[in-house]
Amino acid sequence: MVKKFFFTGISSKLSERISSESLAVFRAVFGLIMLWEVFRYFQKGWIERYWVTPEFNFKYEFFSWVEPLSADGMVLLFYLLGVLSIFITIGFLSRLSAALFFIIFTYTFLLEQVRYLNHFYLVMLINFILIFTPAHRKWSVDAWLFPGIGSHHILKWPVLILQIQIGIVYFFGGIAKLNSDWLSGSPMDAWLPRRSDFPVIGPLFELQETALFMSYSGLMLDLLAFPMLMYRKTRPWMILSLVIFHFMNDRLFTIGIFPWFMILALTIYLPPSWPSDLRKYISGLNSKHLTALFTVAIAAGYTGLWFHEEFSILPLLSSAFIGIIIYWDFHRQPAETGITASDGVPMIPYWITLAVILWCTVQVLVPLRHNVIPGNPSWTEEGHRFAWHMKLRSKSCSETFYVEHPDTGERLEIPGTPLLENWQRRKLSARPQLVIQYAQYISRINNDQPVYADIECSLNGNPPQRLIDPDVDLTTVKFYDWKANEWILR
Repeated sequence: MVKKFFFTGISSKLSERISSESLAVFRAVFGLIMLWEVFRYFQKGWIERYWVTPEFNFKYEFFSWVEPLSADGMVLLFYLLGVLSIFITIGFLSRLSAALFFIIFTYTFLLEQVRYLNHFYLVMLINFILIFTPAHRKWSVDAWLFPGIGSHHILKWPVLILQIQIGIVYFFGGIAKLNSDWLSGSPMDAWLPRRSDFPVIGPLFELQETALFMSYSGLMLDLLAFPMLMYRKTRPWMILSLVIFHFMNDRLFTIGIFPWFMILALTIYLPPSWPSDLRKYISGLNSKHLTALFTVAIAAGYTGLWFHEEFSILPLLSSAFIGIIIYWDFHRQPAETGITASDGVPMIPYWITLAVILWCTVQVLVPLRHNVIPGNPSWTEEGHRFAWHMKLRSKSCSETFYVEHPDTGERLEIPGTPLLENWQRRKLSARPQLVIQYAQYISRINNDQPVYADIECSLNGNPPQRLIDPDVDLTTVKFYDWKANEWILR
């Protein structure tokens, strides 16, 4: 009886009928951010750097069979991603475009494990959700070409699942910070002094108190973001705080599109009809308030551009846009726009409720898996990926690899880490899953000889210690992300 009541309550919430405007804007925002990301790959020469030049690419477990295309093939693939980004933005063949983008983007993600970034993983999750949402029912080419699919209203579940998904990123990013290093100011106390050239406040970055302040403020923002974004009276304050937070992150760290995607994604927490509400609000302003709004937009735009440190049209427009949103959200009345059912959208099917519950359950359990594995995931890397562990560790390592002569048992040192690019070397020794792959690659090019490694690492400024057992032949072991690996020292 309780289960039935619980399930019915969720179905009822997911079946509420809301404006389709918010989801349509989110679709367009996602497409624009992806178009910018594709442009950056061409602009910075990353296609050749990551998939043409390297002699060896590190693979994900179960996907060792995934290989890059030829140089021309990879370039063509990114042109296709650019076209699909445009299609998603304008809502042309929306679901098919989202599905194809997901397949191709996931393929490029699987080609090189060294390049794992949490925001790539988030893009894949959001992209997958968009495949199944009616994001094309408003302000889309699809709705223009096929008027029958257009609708001013949709069921609430697509917006709610996006809100939950983005909220999970913040919340579990905060949960991951509840560790002794972060609470003592590490690794912020190592990173911030490197940015002491930061205008005005740069000298403060050398103080331990600043590291502690930024560590604890980041922790509280992450933990409180989701509930405060979902509550009307605290939402504008949290949006403002998160925008400043992401501006700072973009200035201090090299994290690509992530700050700007997360800034624009905040619009999903606004009332579903916010685009029309905002338009009505602006049209009703007198010249004095219109000037104030215009001033806020300009100031926000150039502030975002200043934090970005280089001219780029999307950060400029994103900052100006979110400035207008914040100004409006602070001035509008607390009451939300009403939920309507004017065009008879049917009740949510049973399988959608089940799918939403299953999706959210998986998204909660996956980041928690490291809790059943002994050791610190920032050290062992077990359960670290796909868990929103962001900017938690600073690892410096020294490594020596050896091949063992099969007859004499003599170990011969391999000077340096040949056959790798610099961007691969920087992460190799700190991540046992990469060490295994590299050792096996060395073995293959050395007549399948046993390979050993002596690796010492310092985590967040702590004294160096061995990361893996130097007496284990690395060609005979595997890395498991979901359980303890005995060859990793704890």
